[in-house]
Amino acid sequence: MKKVLSLILGMLLAAEVFTYDFTLKLSPSVMLPFLSAGEKKYANVGYGGFIDAGITFFDLLNVGPEFGFMILPKYNAKELEGGSEPNVYVVPFGAQAGIFYYPFSRIELAAGLAGGVAGSFTNDRSHYAPWYRAYADVNFRINTRFSAGVDFSWFNVQNNTWFGNPGAAGITAGLVLNIKFSTEKASGMVDASVECDENVFPLIYTIYKNNPIGTITISNNESAEIRNVNVRFRSEGYTASEFECGEIKMLKKHRSEQVPFYADFSDKILRFSEAGKVSGEIVIEYELLGDKRVSVVPVTISVYNRNSMRWVDSSILSSYVSTNSQEVLELSKYFVGVARNHFRTGLNKNMQFSMYVYEGIRSLGIVCEEKSDTPYNETHLDFTLLDYIQYPYQTLSYRSGEKDDIGVLFMSMLESVGIGAAYLPLQDDFIVAIELGDNERALLNLFNNTDNLLVVYDKIWLPLSMSVIHKDFSESWKKGVEKVNEALENEDDVEFIMLADAWQTYPPSGFSSDDVKNKIPSEKDLVRAGEDAIAKYITQEFGPQIAAVQAQIKEEGASITLYNRLGLLYVRAGLYDNAVSVYEISAKMGSVPAMNNLGNILSLQKKYTKAKEWYEKVLAVDPNNETARKNLLRIETELEQ
Repeated sequence: MKKVLSLILGMLLAAEVFTYDFTLKLSPSVMLPFLSAGEKKYANVGYGGFIDAGITFFDLLNVGPEFGFMILPKYNAKELEGGSEPNVYVVPFGAQAGIFYYPFSRIELAAGLAGGVAGSFTNDRSHYAPWYRAYADVNFRINTRFSAGVDFSWFNVQNNTWFGNPGAAGITAGLVLNIKFSTEKASGMVDASVECDENVFPLIYTIYKNNPIGTITISNNESAEIRNVNVRFRSEGYTASEFECGEIKMLKKHRSEQVPFYADFSDKILRFSEAGKVSGEIVIEYELLGDKRVSVVPVTISVYNRNSMRWVDSSILSSYVSTNSQEVLELSKYFVGVARNHFRTGLNKNMQFSMYVYEGIRSLGIVCEEKSDTPYNETHLDFTLLDYIQYPYQTLSYRSGEKDDIGVLFMSMLESVGIGAAYLPLQDDFIVAIELGDNERALLNLFNNTDNLLVVYDKIWLPLSMSVIHKDFSESWKKGVEKVNEALENEDDVEFIMLADAWQTYPPSGFSSDDVKNKIPSEKDLVRAGEDAIAKYITQEFGPQIAAVQAQIKEEGASITLYNRLGLLYVRAGLYDNAVSVYEISAKMGSVPAMNNLGNILSLQKKYTKAKEWYEKVLAVDPNNETARKNLLRIETELEQ
């Protein structure tokens, strides 16, 4: 008995150290001992029970001692003379090991094996032999500590051998009462802790619905396993909804499991002009033995200021590009409105509007200055460094910014008026690329060669350097081409980031301020700068082509083909008066296409009477010319109005 008590005490001490569960199982049973070494020894039914103690390992295995006591009436008990013992008393002692499983909240299934040495006693005789038992239980869990059910087992007490010669063997069936204790006190709640990979960046607050901030560790401190655990996060004033972070099907007692930490932040988090903290709550809904419970755990999340970012992914910069802020729209629409009043139909629309937007930004007096604490040339090459990026309203307010700050402002204005933009964050420059269109053949006719353009994703792009915002459009274009070519020649890792694509992952934050009072440049100054930019473009791109055709005319003499080619170049360059002079010479030489083109140009200039005369001349020479006929009808309609 001392050894038994020592064993139990040792199990309890081990449970205290390792915080395992201790169990006690009582199984009063009846036995049908129909096997007894080939001879009938017992009555049909005996009775008794078993007592199991154990420690639970891995929330699955239970190991410990087993005791029993079974009374087996002898088959001829009624015939025995007085003084003779009518029963055989069987006392098994040994160890048991079993597994258990909870298929449902209130149901427990268990099965196991037990064995050891049993003493059999009757009259003054005793016998000791091996025994073993295989059992199965089905229990109903009354609460987390008590369960009751039924037990079935195969019980075999051997005679003189380990196997094959049963002294008493058969089936037992009875009731079960389980009592469970824990060496670790349960707090009766579910706890949570958070670990963030990085402070929250207000700039990209929308991505945390799909990209986790870190992890949430859920710890089950209840007195039993919990099920259907739903984990959510909320923060009053900073989240738009109580957002689901994850679910756990089942979490065993004293165990922990992690779920990703997601959050549905609102734009209120952009209030952080300095680094700070957000108070929030982890809301945990779960079921304990079928009963629904809620645990709310307060947590604190660290937040960077709204201007902070890391260049771990260059696409993040797209979130600063704001197309709906009032200060951006006010200026961009004004710049493009002026450009539209001086629009040249022969030239690319996006390029003309971009010229006016660029020159408009220059007219505001914005300068490119390197930040002393977060210089672009260093921070964008090292993703471990925090960079400070200005929102468009800040660059407008400060009248200065780094290369990337000015690029953000320029792209915001372009996109706000429907001009597609992309950017290339080079090692020592920030390039903004303007989308000109996808009709490559038509676009390339507007340029002397393709060396000054980029062809990316089947679109034509014009690159501008933001480091020379103090210089005109032509110089910025020249510098942009030079820097891109230099990077390609050095085999640098050149990223080409289209805003439309980047916004799919990093949508615009939309942060702005009502305090910015824009300085609106005079229309006269803006037109002068815009027209100068267009004139330089024409000289640069069409000048060499026009000069080549003019030289060919001098060398080969006048011809309809050469004059028509020269006139087409003037039209593409938007030099309509020059084109009229050239086409008039070709028309006098009998060129019907030249006459049609004269009608088209004069019609475009709203000189309808002269345009009508040229269409009539075409029909006089070529009565079946449908183009001239349709245009003449249109002109006559205009004149009637």
